[in-house]
Amino acid sequence: MENIAARLSTKYQVVIPKAVRDALKLEPDSTLLFLIEGDQVTIRPQPPSFADALRGLHKEMWAEPETWLEQERATWA
Repeated sequence: MENIAARLSTKYQVVIPKAVRDALKLEPDSTLLFLIEGDQVTIRPQPPSFADALRGLHKEMWAEPETWLEQERATWA
């Protein structure tokens, strides 16, 4: 993990350091998402398509649905 600092201006603006822009492949007019959890903020670029970004999420659960379903039903007892 790399630590990079940026200063907040009097107008609450931040210049995103070049190393961060390069790592996130940001371009002018990119939209950023600020994910806030307690006192921590994660900044991520907004994906062009949320559907494409979520495609395949938890696909391992559906690899063998019968096995998964049997294990899930076993926990109901």
